[in-house]
Amino acid sequence: MPQKFKFPNAGIHIVSQKVGEADYFLEQLKKNHSWDNEFNYNFSAFVSALRSITFSLQFVMTKYPEFDDWYKIRQERLRSNKLAKAFVEFRNHAQKTGIIPIAKERSILEGIFYETSQFYVPTNSEIKEVPAGNVVELSEKCLIEVLIIINECYIDFDVYIDPRVLFTERALEKLKWTIEDVEEFYGFPRGYTDIYYKDDKVTNSQIRLNMLKSQGGDETLQCYLDKYLKK
Repeated sequence: MPQKFKFPNAGIHIVSQKVGEADYFLEQLKKNHSWDNEFNYNFSAFVSALRSITFSLQFVMTKYPEFDDWYKIRQERLRSNKLAKAFVEFRNHAQKTGIIPIAKERSILEGIFYETSQFYVPTNSEIKEVPAGNVVELSEKCLIEVLIIINECYIDFDVYIDPRVLFTERALEKLKWTIEDVEEFYGFPRGYTDIYYKDDKVTNSQIRLNMLKSQGGDETLQCYLDKYLKK
């Protein structure tokens, strides 16, 4: 008998919460002027939340089949991405020194005039190069780079983590589950929905799964993917 898939205790909602956290601080950053203290506060919180998205993705997904090999390819892609690498350096530098390497709008720093809020290379730091451009715009661009990978994961592992796909007939085949297993998963007696529904257009199995699907969790990740990837 095929071995049924056993779900780990960690769910994709954890990743969604970290994405929501990064989105929240980015929106706050957009509301601040670079001369406001809150600008640095929100940027520091943003880069920390941004970095934790991939950490939480690994934590949630590592027990799913084939994820580790899948993620190695995406991890290398992020490592070779200059913008993503720079934001990791900003986060590490801020945590180690307390310094946020941002030059304020219309300011002069070390003899250089900055028209808009931009990153600068701190003296005597491990940071040797910074991306050119506005801090807020680059922050959103970096979040998009991470969300592209989250979106790929959502698509490639949908039968495990997307509540809109979970417990469809396609997913049950992949999981080696039966409808009775789904009933038990949701706390119902096995066979609870096993009734002949007399529908000429929809199979009994589809009807039963649709009834059980309403007991599942809400989809929370798509709104962020739509917000940033469909612009």
